Parts: sequence; C-alpha cells; structure tokens
Amino acid sequence: MRKRFALLARFVVDANGNKIGESISFYEDMLIIKKGKDYCAIPLKHVELKDGKIHIKGIVTWDKAKELAKGWLKNV
Repeated sequence: MRKRFALLARFVVDANGNKIGESISFYEDMLIIKKGKDYCAIPLKHVELKDGKIHIKGIVTWDKAKELAKGWLKNV
C-alpha cells in the first residue's frame, strides 16, 4: 500500500518524457490522472515510478481512459 501512495502527486510522462499531467488519486486498480481539464484512469500495471516521475508504459487510448475515470468521478 505504501508503494502505491508513492505514485500520488507526481508528474506523469509518456515514453518520450513529455508531460501528460499529474497523478491525483486511485480508483480500483487504476491511477487517476488530471490531464488538462480532463480526468483519466490508467491501469496501475501500465505505470512505473522512475526518476521521481510516473512513466506510462505502452499506448494509451485516451478516450477509453476518460471513460474509465467516470466511475471515479461518481464516487468523489
């Protein structure tokens, strides 16, 4: 659990190191990211903490990530 909380309040970057957003919460087995004005949910198995930033592994379908985050928004 402690390892999981180390992922909060971190910048999230893509494979090229470009900033995507910030991690703000968890929902089920996903990390919630604030990306601009949107909220997105990324499965924890697709993120890793490296050099103080969260790196997303693989390709993200952002429309699906936004849809997954709606469950979190209903419970906030």
